[in-house]
Amino acid sequence: MEPIVSKPLTLSGRYFSKKDILSIQQTVRSFPALSMTELALTICEHLNWKTAKGKDKINACFTALEKLETLGYIQLPEKCKRKKRTTKKIKQSSQTESQPTIECTLEQLGMIECQLATDKNEVGQWNEYVDRYHYLKYKHPIACSLKYFIVSKNQGKSTLLGCLLFSSAVWQLADRDQWIGWKEQDRKQRLNKVINNSSFLIFPWVNVPNLASKALSIVTRRIQDDWQNAHGYRPVLIETFVDDSRYSGTCYQASNWQRLGKTCGKDWQDADNNNRLGTVKSIFTFPLQSNFREILTNQKTAREPNKTDEHFILL
Repeated sequence: MEPIVSKPLTLSGRYFSKKDILSIQQTVRSFPALSMTELALTICEHLNWKTAKGKDKINACFTALEKLETLGYIQLPEKCKRKKRTTKKIKQSSQTESQPTIECTLEQLGMIECQLATDKNEVGQWNEYVDRYHYLKYKHPIACSLKYFIVSKNQGKSTLLGCLLFSSAVWQLADRDQWIGWKEQDRKQRLNKVINNSSFLIFPWVNVPNLASKALSIVTRRIQDDWQNAHGYRPVLIETFVDDSRYSGTCYQASNWQRLGKTCGKDWQDADNNNRLGTVKSIFTFPLQSNFREILTNQKTAREPNKTDEHFILL
């Protein structure tokens, strides 16, 4: 027997009223032959649960349904056994081979740009560079992301200098959340407005002082518009993590990023075991709007340039 729904719940970053939960119970009872995917699609349609780009939030719905089952509110259809997902190994090709050393001043490089990798060939090349030269190798980003090449243009010639990746923010981070002033409900509903500079690579044959901070200043000026175009909403804050045993974070400090504290060391990229400890790192943040804190904490004085989806979460 299903327990009585006595109060609303917040699941997968979305508020569910008692009426919403009763509706989900009715849907599950009425369509017992539906698969999990079909059930999630039906519920997303009934609740109008969509991303900022208008796509059904299937993964978020899966998580919410599993939580409702754990609480005893519903009984889900039996899951099909799936093969364990494996990451396809990236093959190294001649297009990412080491190049002659570039050692000069920033001015001598010419115009510096951050160019989005968008088509299949560009994304494949970006992945290969990062997997070949970044000490953490390439890891497929979770949820929304943007990949950039750092490029110099001089006398009609374009030269690749490095790579940048921005992806969804870490779900929970004590020092960051305290600095923002987040209550748990606000964090669940507005985490999408924080993004993470999750990879930063200057190619090992490039030795140009101040190039890294220059690239950061360029990309932070354009990323709100790029993210809006790609994902349908505008972030207001960027976070990143720096391994103090390898780097000092000088380029972030030179670009006016603020050091907040330390991570707990949890390996959030390990989908099978997110309790596994990784490396403790320094946390840096960069506001993209002066009123970022008011937006993230939902203060009435906040003025947002664009309406965004408050139920979008990291998955």
